[in-house]
Amino acid sequence: MSENSIDIALVQETYLKPNRPKACSIAGYVQLRTDRTYSSKGGTALYYRRSLHCGPINIPPLTNMEATGCRLAMTGHSTLVIVSVYLPSPKRLLRRDLRALFALGDAVILFGDFNCKNIRWGCPSNNYNGIKLDELEDRLDFGIIAPSTSTCFPMSSHIDPRR
Repeated sequence: MSENSIDIALVQETYLKPNRPKACSIAGYVQLRTDRTYSSKGGTALYYRRSLHCGPINIPPLTNMEATGCRLAMTGHSTLVIVSVYLPSPKRLLRRDLRALFALGDAVILFGDFNCKNIRWGCPSNNYNGIKLDELEDRLDFGIIAPSTSTCFPMSSHIDPRR
């Protein structure tokens, strides 16, 4: 990560477990993580360069989302809250989970896998969570930034592992 000048990395579906607290440590970075204890999948993590003025934050209890976050202090700017978020696909997006995360500070950025599909941000179709997130964008006054290309690759598509 340092070779590519990455200051902060956010990871979802880490599959990390509490009995291995040093797993996936990266030299020169602080690792924050929220491990899922009730299943073999899930979990979130956040890595930040040790030289940054960052610190972990306590995430309030969430119903359907998993999250790990930090506060980043920047010279000449207000403190920024950065959160790695995972919403497992069978779970519903809940307004109360989003509100709890946005209440962490004045400037909050949520990154991650929301499992929200909507044609507005390049998905081939909509799902319940995508429609809900689109509706909540105006009601809770936040913006959605999505990749310009689809990140959904159905299992039926062929991916050549030799590439």
